[in-house]
Amino acid sequence: MKKIVLLFNLNRHQCEYETEFDSELTIESIYNVLSKNYEVKKIEADREFKWIELLNQYKPDLVFNICEGYNGPARESVYGAILEQFKYNYSGPDSTNLLMCHNKFLIKNLLKDYIDCPKGYSVCERSDINLLKNIQYPVIVKLNSEGSSMGMDEKSIVYSYNELKEQVLSLFDRYDRNILVEEYIDGQDLSMIYVEGLGALGPCIVNCDAEFYDYTMKTIKDDFVDIQVLNGEFGTLKNAVSLIAKKLDIKGYAKIDFRKKEDKFYLIEVNSQVSFHPAGEFVTCAKTDGYSFDDIINYIVEKAFETNTKKNSIGYKVINNVR
Repeated sequence: MKKIVLLFNLNRHQCEYETEFDSELTIESIYNVLSKNYEVKKIEADREFKWIELLNQYKPDLVFNICEGYNGPARESVYGAILEQFKYNYSGPDSTNLLMCHNKFLIKNLLKDYIDCPKGYSVCERSDINLLKNIQYPVIVKLNSEGSSMGMDEKSIVYSYNELKEQVLSLFDRYDRNILVEEYIDGQDLSMIYVEGLGALGPCIVNCDAEFYDYTMKTIKDDFVDIQVLNGEFGTLKNAVSLIAKKLDIKGYAKIDFRKKEDKFYLIEVNSQVSFHPAGEFVTCAKTDGYSFDDIINYIVEKAFETNTKKNSIGYKVINNVR
């Protein structure tokens, strides 16, 4: 029987950075599916990296990697990079996908000639805020390389330079990280997923009692969030997702978030590491196209087992010799 390690970070709800980590429900749900056909060992990827020794002792045929990491813009890619150094095959995006897609500003600048994207500005130093005095409002202020809307609340949408300066400096004081300021799209939150071999699946819609799907709605008030299958014809959106996956050379899977305003779909971000929560966006999008939780987990593993080593992404592809 083939051996799989389920490699994860556990959300114990003790620190803000754990927001990105997986719940016991998600981890057990994945384990229960995998253990029907494989010998499975759960290993928590601790901060001291003791997990590497446990992994080498077990010597799995495949690592089901759902790690998010603890700090920094490369935190998601660390685990893929380490697994590659030890020549372990693993599921999901590769280290290049994980590194690039965690940089919202970079990804949207690579794709803006092909997909509708909000106009954005990077703020890397406090003095950069002085360069944004004449931009159009409203804009939304967010951390450039974070997930789960960390650092975002009702003050994140700003309508003047003074509000912008206050919010940017507040994020610098709290996190000391690069900040993305971009055009605020007043619309509907939609998500699609891409699964290698299956293509674009979805969409699902996120309904919540907030102006946008912010940090509070994703954590404290998550019981008030309703993620639903969205029925209808979404050929344009699926084509956009397929193009994004092809341009970024996505391996494994990704979740792509949009905002729909009138008849346009604006790209908000590409999430290469995803949550497999049974009621979350990724699984709900899979259900839109008839795949159950068990189906999608099994498919991802079977696809990963098609090769003995992880196939690496080039990160950004030229399509038909046109950038």
